[in-house]
This record gives sequence, structure tokens and C-alpha cells, in this order.
Amino acid sequence: MSFGSIVQRRTPTLFAGRLRHKIDLVIEVPSQDSTGGVDITDNVVFANVWASVEALNGNETQAAGQELSAVTHQIVIRYIGPAPSWQPTYLYPGGSFVKDSNGNLQRAWGGGPAKGGGGTSGSVAPAWNTTAGGITTDGVQPGLVWQNLGVAPERTGVTSDMMVWFQGRQFEVEAVLNPDERNKMLILLCIEINQSVQQRVKIPTGLQ
Repeated sequence: MSFGSIVQRRTPTLFAGRLRHKIDLVIEVPSQDSTGGVDITDNVVFANVWASVEALNGNETQAAGQELSAVTHQIVIRYIGPAPSWQPTYLYPGGSFVKDSNGNLQRAWGGGPAKGGGGTSGSVAPAWNTTAGGITTDGVQPGLVWQNLGVAPERTGVTSDMMVWFQGRQFEVEAVLNPDERNKMLILLCIEINQSVQQRVKIPTGLQ
């Protein structure tokens, strides 16, 4: 290669017409069970989005295996950014997500407007519950209730700790790629998992 030559990888293109599969991005949240122990089977839908679910052929699987072994599917979605910071006296709809002052992801639920969840936040930030699955109350009656979903994603709203649910099938996210760092699309490298008793198959909150 001569001096001054520029090497640039092919720029991926997002084809909106190929986003024809509706998927759920799911977060597993530990919570206390009826015996006082920790139940790790609770699931919360983080986002319901259009995607392109693509099975990888043998050559593609081998190429992906250079970084991640056994990847079976590539799922392409539009870019999802990280959760915004909490804001005072703001009307949060049920299912809203914020990043609290401790760096945790909080999801709004509870008996807010018309009991559809959500509510108006208080004038000052609440004392956030720092335990994953823990509950924080915020604002005035009927009140806004937050559930701690664990550490908030930093670079994008999607992490490899999440799962994908698609037409009754489950996929573990092995890696999240933001091609060219342009914040236009995300590529999820996934492994499809079976429905054996060892797998976590509890229906996520929002799908029941």
C-alpha cells in the first residue's frame, strides 16, 4: 500500500423495506419471589420495533465466529439511543425509561394517568432504589413508580444483556454493532435458543 492511501470499509446501508419483522427487545430483571428469594425469570419489554431477522448461512456463521462462536442470526434495527436523564415535574407515560443519578435504568409504571401507568415526576429527584428490580416512588398522587432494571446502557439503548423475542422464538444477543458509528442502525448478532426447561420462557411484561 502506497503512502497516503486510504482504506475504508464498505458503508452498510439500512433498507427500510426489509424491516418487516416485529420484535421485542427484552430485559431480564431479578425480583423477589414468594419465598423471599431472588427470581431471575422476570422479563420486561424494553422496545417493540421493526427489524430484519436474517438467518446466517454457513460461510457467514463461520465469519461471525471469528469474534463470536455459534452466532445463528443477524437482526438489523433502526438505531436506539441510550435512555435520557430523569427530569423534574415531567409527565412520564407508562413504560418510559430514564437513567437515574446512579447510572441505572429505571422504567415507569404504577397507577398513573387513567391507571395506564406513568405519572408526573416530583420537583426534586427521588432517593433511587439501587437494587435491580427494586421500586422507587416519585412525585405526587396518584404517583409515579419506577422499577430499577439494572445498569443503564451507555453507548446505545441496546446491550448484549438483552434478549430478542420474535414470533415465539427467543434469541440471546451476543454483540451489538453500530456500523460506522453513524447512529443510523444497529446490527444484533444473536444465537437462537431452544424451548427446553433450562431456558427462561416467562412472558415479558407488556405481552400478557
